[in-house]
Amino acid sequence: MSPALRPWTLLAALMTVVVGAAPAFGQSVRGFVTAAERGPLAGANVAVQRLAEAEAVGPLRGAVTDAQGFYEVGGLEPGRYAARATYVGYAAAYDTLTVATEPTTWSPELAAAGALDEVVVQAAGGAADVSGGLQRIRPADLGRIPSPDVAGDLAVYLQTLPGVVTVGDRGGGLFVRGGTPSQNLVLVDGAPIFQPFHVVGFFSAFPEDMVGAADFYAGGFGARYTGRVSSVLDVTLREGSTERLQAAGTAGPFVVSAQGEGPLVRGTSSWIASARTSVVEPLADAIGQDVPLQFSDALVKVSTASAASRCSAMGLTTYDRGRLDADSDDAFEWRNLVVGGRCISAPSGLDGRIDVAASVSHLDSGIGPADDFLRGEGRERSSRLTEGRFSSELTRSLGRVRLRTGVRASLIVTAFRLGDGTSTREDGDFLLGGAAHTELDLTFGPLELTPGVALSLKPFDDAFVLEPRIRASLKPSGVRGPEISAAAGLYRQSLVGLIDERDAASPFIAWTGPPADFDAQKAVHLLAGVTTPLGAGVRVGAEAYARRIDGLPVPIWSARTQFTLIPTEARSTSYGADARVEVQRGPLYVYTAYAYAMTEYTSLRGPFLVRGGSPFDAYHPAHDRRHQIQTAVQLTLGEVEIGGRWQFGTGLPYTRPYGFDVVVPPFGLPEVTTSPGFPRVVFEQPFNGRLPAYHRLDLSAGTALAVGKADLDVRVGAVNTYNRDNVFYYDVFRGRRVNQLPLVPYVSARLRTR
Repeated sequence: MSPALRPWTLLAALMTVVVGAAPAFGQSVRGFVTAAERGPLAGANVAVQRLAEAEAVGPLRGAVTDAQGFYEVGGLEPGRYAARATYVGYAAAYDTLTVATEPTTWSPELAAAGALDEVVVQAAGGAADVSGGLQRIRPADLGRIPSPDVAGDLAVYLQTLPGVVTVGDRGGGLFVRGGTPSQNLVLVDGAPIFQPFHVVGFFSAFPEDMVGAADFYAGGFGARYTGRVSSVLDVTLREGSTERLQAAGTAGPFVVSAQGEGPLVRGTSSWIASARTSVVEPLADAIGQDVPLQFSDALVKVSTASAASRCSAMGLTTYDRGRLDADSDDAFEWRNLVVGGRCISAPSGLDGRIDVAASVSHLDSGIGPADDFLRGEGRERSSRLTEGRFSSELTRSLGRVRLRTGVRASLIVTAFRLGDGTSTREDGDFLLGGAAHTELDLTFGPLELTPGVALSLKPFDDAFVLEPRIRASLKPSGVRGPEISAAAGLYRQSLVGLIDERDAASPFIAWTGPPADFDAQKAVHLLAGVTTPLGAGVRVGAEAYARRIDGLPVPIWSARTQFTLIPTEARSTSYGADARVEVQRGPLYVYTAYAYAMTEYTSLRGPFLVRGGSPFDAYHPAHDRRHQIQTAVQLTLGEVEIGGRWQFGTGLPYTRPYGFDVVVPPFGLPEVTTSPGFPRVVFEQPFNGRLPAYHRLDLSAGTALAVGKADLDVRVGAVNTYNRDNVFYYDVFRGRRVNQLPLVPYVSARLRTR
C-alpha cells in the first residue's frame, strides 16, 4: 500500500471509533485519586479484590493513576469488592464496592498521613526507572536537584537526565538524543508551548510548586503524540486547594515570585496562580556588573471536579530578553502566550474515559542590534507562530485490553522576517494539521504490548501518511522487579524551526513550514533498556537507542557573519547508551547517570556549500556531546536538608578558524576608503574542533522555620562552587571565548501560609 493515502481513508480509519460501542468484557472500577490540598495524585496505586462472605477471594487486581489522577481496573465480574488506594506520604483509603452491570466509579480523596495511619513511605519509580524512553516525573523529584531558588524547577531536573544536552547555562533550549529544540513537543495541560525554557538555564515555565506531574519521552513515544520527531514533555499543572486559601512569596538573587491558591466552591472547584520575574539584571547593575538578562512568567489555572469528571482552564505567559554575551552586538527576546481548557470525564453508562482539550498558543520572537533592539526600535530578524488546536481521545477497557482512539486538528500560522545584511526575506505559512490515532494496551502475563498507529495529514497536500509505533514491557517478577522495555516507531514533523547552525549560542528560531522542494521531516526511533532493583532502596537502569531523521533543513554554511537564508536538506543520525543508579535509603538520596552519544549531520543533496572554504558532506553539530556524567545527592539531617549536584561533559564541537579576510563586492567600483567590504572567516570545515571539557559543582542547604501562622523556608548555596572557567561558546566571527557563570553564592527565602 502506498504511504500516501487519500482523504477518504481518514474517514475509514476514524470508523475504528465504533469499537467504543462494542460490548464490554466484564465491568470496571474507575475514578480519580485526589488530595484536597493538591488535586489529582499521579502514580497512586489502586487495588481491588473480590469479597465472599466478607473474605477476600480471587486475584488482586490493580492500576496506577495517570498524570490526571485517573485509573481504571477492568475485566471484573459482578459482585462485591474491597478497594484500596495508596500514595506516598498519605494515609491509605479503603472502601467496599458493589460492581453490577454498569461501570462503578470510586474517587477517593486521600488525607495527609497522621501518626497512627498506615502510610506508604516510598514511591515507585524515580530517575532510574525509565521504561521505553519514558521518564515519569513527580513534584518530589524536582526538589531533589539543587537550584538557586527555594523550590526546584523542571528545567534543572531535565538537565540531569542522560541524553539531554544544553550548550550552556544560558539560551533556553534542550537537545534530546540528537534532536533540536524545535523538534521537541512540549504540552501543558494538553496545550503546546513552543519555547518554555527561560534564558537563564535554571528556570522554565514550570516551577516545582505548579507541577502536578510530567511525562518525559526521550524517544519511542506512542501514537497519541504526533507532529514532532525527537521527544515529548507532557506537563500536567497542579490544581489549587479546594479547602482553604494559601499564599507564598519567594525572594532570591535570581527571581522573586508570588503564588496563591484556594477554593472557588469549597470541595469541588479551585484556583491557583503564580507570577515570577528575574532580578539578575538589576542586582548586577547595583554591584557594577553587566548581566543583560531578564525573564518572567505568570500562570493561572481554574479547576472544577466531580466524582466522574475533572475540567480546567488555564492561561500561561512567559517573556525573555537580553544578550547571552554582555559584549555582543545582538539582543533577543521571545514571548509565549498559551490559553487552553481540558475536560476528562468517565460518564455513567460508558465503560471508558473521554479526554477533550482545546487551546491557542502563540510565540513571538526576534533578534537584532542591541542598541536599537532593546529600545524597541526594530528587529533584524523576527518570527511569529500561532497554533489553534483541538484534540479528543476515548479510552475504553475491553476486559484486560485497553483501547485508545483519538483525533487532533490544528491550524498553524507562521510569519517571519529574516535579514542577512544584503537582503531581507519576509514570508509565512498556513499549516492545516490533523491526525487520528489508535493504540491497544495488551497484557500477556508479564508482557505488556502497546501497538499503535497514527494517521497524519500532510500539509499542502490532500494525502495522509501512516506512522506505526509499538512499545513493549516485560516484568517477569511483577511491578517491583526487573523490567525489560523497548520501543520503535515512525514519526513525521511538518513544522520547521530554522536556526543558525554556525552560532551555537543563538536562541533565535525562525518557524515556518517545509521549505520549497522539501518533504516533512521523517524519523525512525529504536530503543531498548532494562531496569532492576538491587536490594532495598537501590535501582539501576540502562538504555540504548538509535534514531535517524531525514528531511532536516539546515542553513547552508557561509563565511559571512550574517544569518544564512538558504537551507539544504540533511540527515541526522544519532545513537547512544546510558546507565543510571538511584539510591533511596532513609534520609539519603543519591542519583548518578552516565551517557554516551553521537550525532552526525549528512547532506542529502550533495555537499554542504561553504563560500570561502572547502565543500563537505558531513559534520557533528554543536550539541554533539560524547560523554556526560550527572550526580545528585540529597541528605536530610533533622530539619536541615543538604544537596549537591556535579556535572561533567566532554567538549562540544566548535568551528576552528584559520584566519580572516575582507571581501570586496564584485560589482561596481568599490570605494575602499569608506566601504571596504564585508568580513569573512576562513575555515576548512565547520565544527572541526572540540571545546574543553565542562564540569561544575552546585551545593545547597535549606531548612524550614515556623513564623507565627506561616513557614519560612531558607536555602543557601552556590552555583559553580569551585569557580571553574567553563566555556559557554567560542565566537568564531570575533575570535574570542565566552564563559559560563562563575562562582555565584546565593540566599533564597520563601514565606508561605499554612
